[in-house]
Amino acid sequence: MYLNVSDIRQTASGGSYVVIYDADIELSDAPLIEVEVVATEPADADPQWVEAARLAILEGASTVLNPIGQGAFVRVHRLVVHPTDFRPNHFARCTALELGRALARLA
Repeated sequence: MYLNVSDIRQTASGGSYVVIYDADIELSDAPLIEVEVVATEPADADPQWVEAARLAILEGASTVLNPIGQGAFVRVHRLVVHPTDFRPNHFARCTALELGRALARLA
């Protein structure tokens, strides 16, 4: 399954965030969920931010998949790390929303 996540909120009054990534997801019956980040934009993105995004994507996927007893391997091919509007918690929320929608389309 292919997942394209894109949610951008940029305002002058604060609360801005940018969540953009593309991923391939292989669902499995095993309860394990793994997330691998293959490429980032920019290519030299801060490794701590990349790890924070990876963990947030894992959290979002777990929120959707754990209750239904599914596992997955998530390979992120393009993770955009915005220099000022990077908010990991939004990666978790957006992942849960988009993955839930994608699974509903498969049903």
